[in-house]
Amino acid sequence: MKTILKFIGVILLFSIPGQSQSSVKTIVNQMKKTEHYEGVSIPGWMIRLGLKFVPKDDEDLNSSGLLQIARTIKHLRVATTSLDIKKYDTKAIVRNFMDKVRDKDHFEEYVSVRSEDQNLKILVQEEEEIIKNLVILSEDNGEIAMIHLKTNLSAQDLKNISFRQIKNDTGKIERDSGKL
Repeated sequence: MKTILKFIGVILLFSIPGQSQSSVKTIVNQMKKTEHYEGVSIPGWMIRLGLKFVPKDDEDLNSSGLLQIARTIKHLRVATTSLDIKKYDTKAIVRNFMDKVRDKDHFEEYVSVRSEDQNLKILVQEEEEIIKNLVILSEDNGEIAMIHLKTNLSAQDLKNISFRQIKNDTGKIERDSGKL
């Protein structure tokens, strides 16, 4: 009898992790099943390794605050897919994705932006004033994109970002690329 109980216990032990898969992984797995899926997953150590190649004297990049943010990233995942809007209601799909993330993993909606044919949602999962997970979901005419960041990001880190500096750097890159 004890052998049977141990066997059932082992089966239950191995079945629990499969059922407790995070909602983000579930969404990525659903997107992977589509025909036009593209995705990348980058571990935090690789991001930090890449930061070592950033010139120390690049004052613009250092003053923007993005380097400090990048150092808090534990994992980055980007997933995109394209669906035929005649066959699929992509807005409803993104709403369903949001509901899964919110309900199952207790994310909170941080920002929501809606235009005529584009929806953008940013959801966060916090523990004691630290953002542990950040999910960005976007839908634009059948194009669905998701960015997931596992982080240790504080509200102060977000306040330290100089969006004006980022905007200036982006304009500089666009002007420089026009010269090519």
